[in-house]
Amino acid sequence: MIGGSTMTRRRIRVSVAICAAIGLAAGAMTPGGAWASDARHRRGDSPFMVEVVSGRADSVSGGDALIRVARPAGVLVNWLAVTVDGRDVSDAFRAGEEGAALGLVTGLDLGESEIEVRLRPPHWRSWRGWPGHRPSRPIASVTVTNHPITGPVFSGPHIPMYCSADTVWNLGEVDDDCHVDGPTTSYTYRTTAGQYLPLADPSDVPDDVVTTTTTTGVEVPYVVRIERGTINRAVYETAILHDPSTPEPSPWDVAPGWNRRLVYTFGGGCGIGYHQGSSTGGVLNHTLLSRGYATASATFNVYQQSCNDVVSAETAMMVKERFVETNGVPDFTMGWGGSAGTMQQLLIANAYPGIIDGVIGSIGYPDERTTTVSGHDCRWVTNAMGSLDGTALALSAEQRQAIWGFAPATLPGLPFTCFGYQFFDGVDYPYAHPQPSGPPIGGCPPQVPASDRYHPETNPDGIRCAIADFVSNVYGVDPATGFGRPMIPDNVGVQYGLDALDAGIISVEQFLELNDRIGGLDIDGNITQARSEPDLTAIETAYATGRVNLFTGGLRWTPIIETRGYRDFNGDFHDRVRSYSMRERLLKYNGNADNHISWTSTPAAAPMTEERALAEMDAWLTAREKLAERRPWLDPVELTRRSRPKAIADGCVDPDGQWIIEPLTLDPDAACNQLYPYHENPRMAAGGPASNEIVKCALTEPAREDYGVELTDEQWARLLQIFDQGVCDWSRPGVGQVPFAGVWLHF
Repeated sequence: MIGGSTMTRRRIRVSVAICAAIGLAAGAMTPGGAWASDARHRRGDSPFMVEVVSGRADSVSGGDALIRVARPAGVLVNWLAVTVDGRDVSDAFRAGEEGAALGLVTGLDLGESEIEVRLRPPHWRSWRGWPGHRPSRPIASVTVTNHPITGPVFSGPHIPMYCSADTVWNLGEVDDDCHVDGPTTSYTYRTTAGQYLPLADPSDVPDDVVTTTTTTGVEVPYVVRIERGTINRAVYETAILHDPSTPEPSPWDVAPGWNRRLVYTFGGGCGIGYHQGSSTGGVLNHTLLSRGYATASATFNVYQQSCNDVVSAETAMMVKERFVETNGVPDFTMGWGGSAGTMQQLLIANAYPGIIDGVIGSIGYPDERTTTVSGHDCRWVTNAMGSLDGTALALSAEQRQAIWGFAPATLPGLPFTCFGYQFFDGVDYPYAHPQPSGPPIGGCPPQVPASDRYHPETNPDGIRCAIADFVSNVYGVDPATGFGRPMIPDNVGVQYGLDALDAGIISVEQFLELNDRIGGLDIDGNITQARSEPDLTAIETAYATGRVNLFTGGLRWTPIIETRGYRDFNGDFHDRVRSYSMRERLLKYNGNADNHISWTSTPAAAPMTEERALAEMDAWLTAREKLAERRPWLDPVELTRRSRPKAIADGCVDPDGQWIIEPLTLDPDAACNQLYPYHENPRMAAGGPASNEIVKCALTEPAREDYGVELTDEQWARLLQIFDQGVCDWSRPGVGQVPFAGVWLHF
């Protein structure tokens, strides 16, 4: 079944065009309090305060919200009268921790509602703690905005989607939004043999269950409560240690096996969605659960199933809200995931701070927009060479490697090519072939029936499986075509192989011939003779909304610990230089990188570094919370800097397992770089910066003195003809590099 099947493709284009990125509604930049600071309110000098603790007051979903009322000593919970738009909900409130009254308010209407707190008669007469109080006026109030559990909250209009909650997840019958009627719970347990087995009867735990000790020192049976359901059209999962013989977890009865930390997991890849998905980032994680961490994730947090970080952020926010309302408020939430799972964490923490409080990533990237430039560059260079064995444009293996910049791939079955980098993330090739010849092939996932897919002649209104269309909620629609604004990277002025030319590795003639052949891609992903010039509006939107991640939003203060099992010779996208790109952006745009730790190791040592990252991030955020309580006036950037544990610093782990403490640097003589050398990518090998944040370079007239070799007059004339618009000036900001519009944007 396809969710939202009543929405035709043409109607989707119109709605996206109206609500797309140029019509942004920006949230205020409120460092450190973006998650809940707008969710609380008191009246004048009232000692009472009411706040939404399950999320942001303007982003409530599903008709309910966990509300906390802070009250002075001596004021009992049953003295409080709490209403929602005049409806009495006082019975929902019970005493919580630290004297607060906690209540799950349900039945919220869509849109705004006013939650007000008063003192019940006659208590307003007998309590004199606030002389200015009058019984007709609330002592505290907050306005909440409720959204459908199916979404959207801030991500923009829905696109077509094929359901799997019923067929793959067996969660029951789905509606038109791919939603099922309520969540399901199940139990699993860890055996003495180190396996997870389903617990068919929660009242009868087998004898082979092991116990585990949490980070808080509590020993509990290793039994896991798993909840599954649908939120924001995604399938979600949460997991928490819970002895089924004890009361069900709740915000008032927190499970003893939970250490009050939530870890949200994210999955990698980058695929065109239009389907509900078959996996989450994973919640049955022994490293996390055995220590008492609760876990949560959803299918839209796996980039291979939904390469849209705005939808990922929205889904994570809504799933976290559900977790809080079911299990209680975590002290903080950490992200967890590798590759694009790290990339999602960074994008979400920057643009929607507060959903996760700390980033724990591995083999990751700063963002999707600039990372996938390497795949397109590699495709253009490969096709310009004429063939992968170099017969059309005679180049040695050394010359090809110098032009590509990547390390030679040494894995079995991967010859020395950039084959492993031919990763197009679905960008504008819904029916094109990845090579310049051959029949077109589909770019749609198999969940999209062939009869529903776009074809320019036979089905022009079909589902167009291009990243530009899939993320048109963010970038908008090109009015000239009706398709999502083109997302193909710009390559005008890029001098491929420039470093190799200056180093004397390739000749002037080879350099000129290579760049004369480069070409570009059309809107359907076909190789063109002309170079590619993307939509300038899309570029500006990418910078304004944080899709090109310059670490200038929540990442100014969010702690980041990223690990990297070294893979430069694997022939894939997980180059070590990506870590340095993160560091360069932090330094370039924030002036410091105090919130960033980077560790490199062998792949075999990666699990060990990830476990240490978990422990250190826990210590960092715990210290930050305590410091914020003692010194609430501190700037969040300063809070993060001061609370960073002195024991952690940049470095690497050698093949013998020994730690080397050393600043992250490009110096090839550094000990870590001797063990794990950096390599470039085609754009860096063309003179681009290590920060890799420029999507479209500013152009300048070529100057002969800028080349490390002599060019004849004939060669110079040909160069000017090839680069008739100019060459890249990497010292200047990119074209369309507009300022970041702010956090918590709505589309």
